[in-house]
Parts: sequence; structure tokens; C-alpha cells
Amino acid sequence: MTLRTPRVVRAGLVALALAAVLSSCYSSPRGEALRLLNQDRTSRGVPALGSHSQLDAKAQAWAERLARENRLYHSNLSSGITACWRSLGENVGYGSSIAQVQEAYMNSPGHRANILNAKFDRVGIGVAYNGSRVYTVQVFMDSC
Repeated sequence: MTLRTPRVVRAGLVALALAAVLSSCYSSPRGEALRLLNQDRTSRGVPALGSHSQLDAKAQAWAERLARENRLYHSNLSSGITACWRSLGENVGYGSSIAQVQEAYMNSPGHRANILNAKFDRVGIGVAYNGSRVYTVQVFMDSC
């Protein structure tokens, strides 16, 4: 039996809580979409993208709208973005799974160009469902 001081126990609990939060982030649909996007970037020598709260909010709201309307179209890209940016990009798509949509993005020259654009340094991810169809939105930013 090992005795632990309260400080060690607290540190262990904090580490467990942090691991649980990180695990839940990456096991969520949005976490999966971000993981697949960054996997495609890093496997081709392009740095992974960090998320951005304004972009996440925009992408999620747009994905929910697309799923609700059961149709696909682009947003007014700069709408709602107050952070300093030099350029923005957007991918919208739907399919039977997040992985299938990401694969379709990579097979499309325009979508692939957004994903692999090394100038983009932030991304927002949105995922929403309509029955068995999943809509994903990726909003990219080259920040100031």
C-alpha cells in the first residue's frame, strides 16, 4: 500500500480530468473531423491547424443550417468573423460518415486546395446530422 499526500492525489485527479476532457474532445464528431483534416495536412508535410472559437461557432451554425434545410451551399464567408484575418476559405459537404466526406474533400481539387493551403493557420469545424446524412463544414483562416 502506498500513501499519497493530498497534493499528489489532487495532481492525479487533475491529470485524469484533463485526460477525460481531451479524450471527449477527440471522440466527438467535431473532434473526429478535426483529426481527419489534420491527418491529411500533416501526412503531406503541412502543419496541423488549431481551432478558433469564432470559426468553430460559424462552422457549427452553418452545418446545422445545412442539415436542417437538407441542402448544400456556402455561407457568406466573412459574416460573423471579427478576428483579424488575411484570407478565409470554406468547405461544405455531406455524406454517410465524417470520414467519407473528408475523403470526398481530398478528391476534389478546390476542397483539397483549402485543406492543404499552408497559409491557413486556424480552422473551425461544424458537424450536423439529418437522418443518416452527416454535413460537415470547415472554415479556414489565415490570421493576422
